Amino acid sequence: MKITTFPLLLFCCLLFATSAAAQESQQKNILFIAVDDLKPLLASYGNEQMHTPNFDRLAKMGVSFHNAHVQQAVCGPSRASIMTGMYPDHTKVWDLHTDFRESAPKLKSMPEYLITQGYETTGIGKIYHKGSSAPGHDGKSWSIPHIIPDNFDTKYGEPAFSYYQNEDTKAKMEALVKEAKTKGIKGNGKQRNYVFDQLKPSTESADVPDEAYQDGLYTIAAIEKLQQLKETGKPFFLAVGYQKPHLPFVAPQKYWDLYKREDIDLAAFQETAEGTPKIAYHSFGELKAYSDIDKSTNVGDRLPEAKQRELVHGYMACVSYIDAQIGKLLDALEAEKLMDNTVIVMWGDHGFHLGDHTLWCKHSNFEQATRIPLIFAGPGIAKDVVVAEQPVELVDVFPTLFELAGVKDPGYLDGKSLVPLLDNDDKTIIDRDYAISQYPRRKSIMGYSIRTDRYRYTEWHDNNYRSDKTYKEENIIGVELYDYQEDPNETRNYATDKTYREVATLLKKKLQAHLNQQLKNKH
Repeated sequence: MKITTFPLLLFCCLLFATSAAAQESQQKNILFIAVDDLKPLLASYGNEQMHTPNFDRLAKMGVSFHNAHVQQAVCGPSRASIMTGMYPDHTKVWDLHTDFRESAPKLKSMPEYLITQGYETTGIGKIYHKGSSAPGHDGKSWSIPHIIPDNFDTKYGEPAFSYYQNEDTKAKMEALVKEAKTKGIKGNGKQRNYVFDQLKPSTESADVPDEAYQDGLYTIAAIEKLQQLKETGKPFFLAVGYQKPHLPFVAPQKYWDLYKREDIDLAAFQETAEGTPKIAYHSFGELKAYSDIDKSTNVGDRLPEAKQRELVHGYMACVSYIDAQIGKLLDALEAEKLMDNTVIVMWGDHGFHLGDHTLWCKHSNFEQATRIPLIFAGPGIAKDVVVAEQPVELVDVFPTLFELAGVKDPGYLDGKSLVPLLDNDDKTIIDRDYAISQYPRRKSIMGYSIRTDRYRYTEWHDNNYRSDKTYKEENIIGVELYDYQEDPNETRNYATDKTYREVATLLKKKLQAHLNQQLKNKH
């Protein structure tokens, strides 16, 4: 029997549409929660002094990785890596200024790829590093434009320089701006610098509601976006990026009141490690940019205990402030009846030194800088599971989310899917037993660090070495080895200890093999 062309064409179109609709219906939504400078200082990660009921609630909903590490402990490179699923040596982002769209233009971001798979994608707050992202906060990533809401309640007004709500601080800063203008200093940036040279508090506890600071507005906007995305009927990727606990440590007073400053635990080891090369350290210039911090302090010098307690108190208050925002997001997801079809991931973009090794902030290859909280929850994920020993990396998030959401992996990513680890079966594993981090010093030096379940081994390479070049022994200017079973605070470098010779040799081979493989995989 002869079949006419038109019915056949109609049949094919209907078949394609039905197939596409079926695929779309199987795809899961993704709620992507980024928290700036968040180390695993959470109750669910064993820190009993912390008040984090909503982070803990999320942990009970899914799987927490307790040995998760970033690719580079500073936000620009770290965020470029997670958003592309690629190591910094492939994104070519090692600083706070480089846009991966310019340094590695062939790469696609996770949400950009999802748009091609039928997703609506949008973001609120800090997802990429602002200073190193293309216009529109990397506009190619969003089918619905990214936003940074600034609709502050007129009762409190906009925070001074996006940070401060204390009335006295705002008044002094306003006076300094006027003073700058009378001196002929023009431009917002120069006036800002003039003010901050004289007044830039590292902490603030103002008696204001959550929405008086930026992160509170981000939550309101995220909930509104959640409702809008649901109405589209399409699978969605909603990225929400919180800025606290990044410096300055500003949060509503009620979150400071959760902690007694005199009871706060300070870093147990506040010295430089025995035998560790100087190149491993930095003089925490980020913190010393604040007007209430002694700028003469250097590596090996402790901040006064009172200032340490104030800073740690502020960090903890900021974590609890973000915890409250996480709770509101989870409540909204439940209220919209989206929980059963939404994969959630929460991650920190790097850790944070709070006085250990006499260090503050991040910018190192030590444990406190590279280690982060990483939690997955949602359909296809076991509940209330801790994966404590398996080392994982932030580049693993991209392929993991795609597998969980039912989206085809683009096939070129540096990361590995962690789905085999998201169940209750100890026998399901991934074929990698380490995580890689790196950090540059000056223009010519790069430190590469490999973290296993027990050890960290780090090599510092000079002569502009990167993993897209040939590995050469003569480039190595420093080596570190730490044993977290025997020495969890990294008090001693075991790299030259005879009893660790076999361990050091094995880890060196693993690191070298990894770096050589990256050369083969050069993009």
